[in-house]
Amino acid sequence: MSFFKKLFFLLVALNTAFLGYDYYQGGNIAFNLVENAKQLNGNKLQGYLAEIKSITPEKVAGHVNNAFAQLKNINSASDILSLIREKTAPAGGSTIEWDGNVVVLTDNNFKSVIDGSKPALVEFYAPWCGHCKNLAPVYAQLGDAFSSSKDKVLVAKLDADQHRDTGALFGVQGFPTLKWFPKGVHSPEGVEDYKGGRDLNSLAAFIKEKSGVAPRIKSQKSDVVSLTAKNFHEVALNPNKNVLVEFYASWCGHCKNLAPVWEKIGSTFANEENCIVAKIDADQEREIGTEFDISGFPTIKFFPAGESEPIAYEGGRTEAAFVEFLNKHCGTQRKVGGGLEAIAGRIAKLDELAIRFIKNANEREKIHSEAVEAAKEIGTRYGTYYAKIMEKMLANGENFLETERARLAKIAGSDDVSSAKLDDFSIRQNILGAFDKKASPVKN
Repeated sequence: MSFFKKLFFLLVALNTAFLGYDYYQGGNIAFNLVENAKQLNGNKLQGYLAEIKSITPEKVAGHVNNAFAQLKNINSASDILSLIREKTAPAGGSTIEWDGNVVVLTDNNFKSVIDGSKPALVEFYAPWCGHCKNLAPVYAQLGDAFSSSKDKVLVAKLDADQHRDTGALFGVQGFPTLKWFPKGVHSPEGVEDYKGGRDLNSLAAFIKEKSGVAPRIKSQKSDVVSLTAKNFHEVALNPNKNVLVEFYASWCGHCKNLAPVWEKIGSTFANEENCIVAKIDADQEREIGTEFDISGFPTIKFFPAGESEPIAYEGGRTEAAFVEFLNKHCGTQRKVGGGLEAIAGRIAKLDELAIRFIKNANEREKIHSEAVEAAKEIGTRYGTYYAKIMEKMLANGENFLETERARLAKIAGSDDVSSAKLDDFSIRQNILGAFDKKASPVKN
């Protein structure tokens, strides 16, 4: 085999390896190359030929110098891929961007991406829309479920509040709006409105039905307690627990829309021993539905600890509304999105002593003794933590506060910290906040 043949096959192998690595990393070099090839026509080819004819030795030298200048900053395969992506991006400002495994559409790239070559589900959303924010994590999981089939079907989204021309073209009047673009369709004619549930299983089943592509859904851990007729009374009527129950039906569209929010609430309150988030299929477990007068779905009832009658929940069905309701009725201090409020775990009496301790350097030993006695009366480990901080400061000076803050922040930032431990570190960080001359004691 001649030298040039060997060189040719070596270049083919390298190109194949790079394209395969790029696809494995979630890139789109191959897709962009195809898109650029589609845009070639007679006029463009003639232009390229004319440009080739005009090449001089000086121009060749200039291109070589430019190439070497770009290679100076290349240290890995990822650097090379980034350069190739830049050079193979579709023309006209229509670069394809990905958010995880969801295609990010714009007015510029919509026609080049949603071109009818493959079917696509498109979410038209607005960043400020509460329902869109609730759907966002589910939609990201949907993209992941079809990530291995990007050559067959696309999961895409468009900020239709920013890119209004495309939103108007497809008649988007509210957010989020989901539309299905069958293969061969790239204009408003033939586009279908998606009207199913907004949970992962419903969305994935819809795409599978329409495209024939099977999703790969990773099992998700749920912090929502599933109830049946056998365990309902034991859980919901536990005299020591506060329980928020969703009575749902598997076929109910509103229940499917609520499902991702309900999962978030379950996760937010998973570490609260006295506050349980639960659900029961009251269409299947009809004796429970009848006992608690369930006439529509979803119906939400709160079962207070020690009470015989539940309270009908009549608030909003947003994450924020449920968090506010449960904080009020369970005495918790949870934040929307998970985690604890900045005052969680703090104790009014010990807050006052902590502020006095910082303000009165000459009385610190006396105040520390008061804190030790107060902590004994309160009888909690977080009460003891106040006194421990004072003891450490007496021994090591005020620099201990910064050292402790840094230590807790480092541990909390570790990837292997459990959510229960993260709550513990958050409360300790909150207590450290009371050791400030400008702090105000909480109201317990």
